[in-house]
Amino acid sequence: MKLSFVPARAGLASILAAMLVFAVADRADAGCGCAACVSSCPTYQTIEKTVFVPQMVQETRIVNQTICEPVVRERIVTVCRQVPETRQVTQNYTVMVPQQQTRTEHYVVCKPVWKEVEQNYTVSIPQTEARTGVRNVCRPVQVQETRTVSRNVCGWEDVPCDGSCGGYSTAVQKGAVQKEGETVVQKGSGCGGTHRVFRSHCVTEEVPVTVCKMEVHQEEYSYNVTTCHPETRTRTVRVCNYVNEKQSHEVTYTVCVPEQRTRTCNVTTYRTVAEQKTQRYTVMVPYTVQKEVTVTVCRMVPQQVTCTVPVVALYGCGGHYHGCRCRRCCY
Repeated sequence: MKLSFVPARAGLASILAAMLVFAVADRADAGCGCAACVSSCPTYQTIEKTVFVPQMVQETRIVNQTICEPVVRERIVTVCRQVPETRQVTQNYTVMVPQQQTRTEHYVVCKPVWKEVEQNYTVSIPQTEARTGVRNVCRPVQVQETRTVSRNVCGWEDVPCDGSCGGYSTAVQKGAVQKEGETVVQKGSGCGGTHRVFRSHCVTEEVPVTVCKMEVHQEEYSYNVTTCHPETRTRTVRVCNYVNEKQSHEVTYTVCVPEQRTRTCNVTTYRTVAEQKTQRYTVMVPYTVQKEVTVTVCRMVPQQVTCTVPVVALYGCGGHYHGCRCRRCCY
């Protein structure tokens, strides 16, 4: 059986907390540390104290344990049993007996009838005919025409000087293009009263030219045309016509006729019979037993320890806590 030691652990935590409090108290008894006590109470004495020290000990405890023991018991139950019973019964049943029968069936058939008839048909016969037509022909022709052209005529002329040249005249550069109405003067050594001026002017004149023009002429030509002429012909063809004709024949078929019959068979039925029966079953009966277990317990054991504490005289402290604010070591 598994035991729980949670209460023991809680007690151990409480003991450790008490030990911590005792250690703080011993440290406080060793001296408060204030400046008044240190300067006025410099003497110490050794005393014995009783402190409680935790100690882990083994203890034997008696615990209760519940154990389930199987116990066989008996009880009376009602059991239903199926008892078969067989008896003979007479049954009427119907069977389908096949029979062969004959009937006459009438039907209509389409009978083909062939005959020869004359048929007229038209064919197209091609023929070639020569025809004459007129078409336009374009030919080039050279024609003399007169065109109006303009050309530039240039030359030197002597013109009187008006005194604005300053003894110099304007020169014409070699190869320069002379525009219409522009006056170009040759540079000289001095003004002699006249200047030679190069002048240009536009001249319009009529000149003959030869040009090529296209003329359209009509001419006749011959060509062949193929035409088709219809022609009626006769031919003999076979034509099939269908004629309905009634016919009949005997058909044999099978039909099923119901027939009543009788038979004897065994029928089994089941009857329910209730009876008493003793049944054994097992139950788990719980009971409690005591068992010794060993547990670890923390005990507080008293122990004598020696510690040093300060001794404060009345005359050193001034009496009645004079000069000491802690009120712990001075009295």
